[in-house]
Amino acid sequence: MTFEIQPRRALYVYLKNNRHATQLKKFGHLTYISRKMGFATIYVDDVDIDQKISKIKQYKFVGEVLPSPRPDIDPDLGDLHDDIFFESYDEEKNNE
Repeated sequence: MTFEIQPRRALYVYLKNNRHATQLKKFGHLTYISRKMGFATIYVDDVDIDQKISKIKQYKFVGEVLPSPRPDIDPDLGDLHDDIFFESYDEEKNNE
C-alpha cells in the first residue's frame, strides 16, 4: 500500500448571501468563510474541478467562483527577479 498525495486546488466562492455558506461543505473541505467580505474558501481535488465549479455556480446564493492560480505559478521566479533587478541597477550605475 502506497500513499499518494492528491493534487488539490482552492476555490474562492463569492456569495450573495452568507447564510447558505455551509452548504458548500459537500463539494470539498470548507476552510474559511468571511462573513464581512462575503466569500468562502473550499479545497477540492484538482481532477474534477471543472465539474464542481459548474455545480457550485448553479446555486442562487453564489455570485462568482474563482479557482486559485497557485498551482500554475512557477515557484522559481525569485532568482529571475533578482537578476533583473541587479542588471537594471548595473545599467544605471554605468550610465552615470
